[in-house]
Amino acid sequence: MPVVLVHGFASSSAHGWGPAGWLEMLREAGREVIAIDLPGHGTAPRSTDPADYADVAATVAAAFVDCGPVDAVGFSAGARVLLEIAARGLASFERLAVMGIGPSMLEAREAAPFAIDNPDPTDVRARLFRGLAKNAGNDPAPLAAFAARPGPPLTAVELAAITCEVLVVTGERDPVGDPEALAALLPNATGVLIDRADHFSLQSNMRAMAAVLGFLGV
Repeated sequence: MPVVLVHGFASSSAHGWGPAGWLEMLREAGREVIAIDLPGHGTAPRSTDPADYADVAATVAAAFVDCGPVDAVGFSAGARVLLEIAARGLASFERLAVMGIGPSMLEAREAAPFAIDNPDPTDVRARLFRGLAKNAGNDPAPLAAFAARPGPPLTAVELAAITCEVLVVTGERDPVGDPEALAALLPNATGVLIDRADHFSLQSNMRAMAAVLGFLGV
């Protein structure tokens, strides 16, 4: 069964999954990997108009909808997109692991827009995302448009429609919230909290990786 990977905001498939070894481990286990760049990121089309990102979930789902049931792993923005795909029935999932996301996703976007021309030097979050974008080879203008895209956040009612098995993994130092609180909103989900991990280190945290790979049967 293929494994779909969707990276986080300001990153890319190569930048988010490559250095930590996700691609190699999954392929060595005999799994086909479908690594998707979010619109505006990596090798995907880049637009500076937020309206062009009005249905990111449908755009991402189109990359694997014909593969039949898949396993999938998403981080941060990628996790939210995968949950939306599952909630709307845009593709079929066997198992879905979402990392770096919590109940706060119901209240706001996964990443706030950040200034392009005159960044606030006191905004550490914005500085982190700008540094991440630079390291991943991304242009800040399309990323700002992606973050400002139209559309409401997911609701508890929509999450309750997700029937596949879900694993929610977050770091103890990540402000996104308790993974078990998000898991409680899903019909068939488990939450795992990784001690001493923060948001940006979660993808390369060995305990987080072990939890996800074990969940996938790898």
